[in-house]
Amino acid sequence: MSDSIFWHYLQELPAQEAAWREWQSGLTGWHRFNTFYTHYLRVEGRRVKLLNCLTPCEQGYPRQVVENSPSDIKAVCPQNNADPIQLKFRDILIYSIRREAIHQALCASLNIKYSADRRKEHEHIWHLGEYSGTEVYLTYETSALTDIISSIFLAHQKPFILMVPTVKNITPEIQQFLDKNNSKLISIADELTLQTDGSFRVKRNIQECMKSFLSTDGHR
Repeated sequence: MSDSIFWHYLQELPAQEAAWREWQSGLTGWHRFNTFYTHYLRVEGRRVKLLNCLTPCEQGYPRQVVENSPSDIKAVCPQNNADPIQLKFRDILIYSIRREAIHQALCASLNIKYSADRRKEHEHIWHLGEYSGTEVYLTYETSALTDIISSIFLAHQKPFILMVPTVKNITPEIQQFLDKNNSKLISIADELTLQTDGSFRVKRNIQECMKSFLSTDGHR
């Protein structure tokens, strides 16, 4: 199964964190899950009280986590429409992505000069650094993409590169705005693959991926 399952999942995940059981169930079948977990997930020390139901019915209620003891934890259907599911303690621990690590790896794969300040431009925008003098940003929240792109442009009034997990929510109007302002949107799922050592490999030549920002002599 390709890496796209991961980027689609991450794109829909609030704050890019979830219980261990949900990471596992959401990414079932992804051949790079162990690599991703080893390099880019960390436990937060918090526990969830609700879990997405693994046997969804028409009501779609999440299951309540009942902790009787560390060895007796169950996910209970609030409507009693299904039997309780026995859980392990790890299942309810919250894991989040190691943003700095994954951002650095993404930058390394595309020859982006990583920004040591790690400043956050906006609630849903991360500043990664620059490529050939052009600022590079990343957002996971593509449901608010129009507002995100507008806020970047209004703040700087110059071309930029925006990395997104997938092309979901990319409308013709958004693409036209980017083209008009000589800005570029990069879909990580389409351009990069996760390797066994935790690095990302570009599917095509880096210059080809970034060519809209380069003239024939290699400068903007």
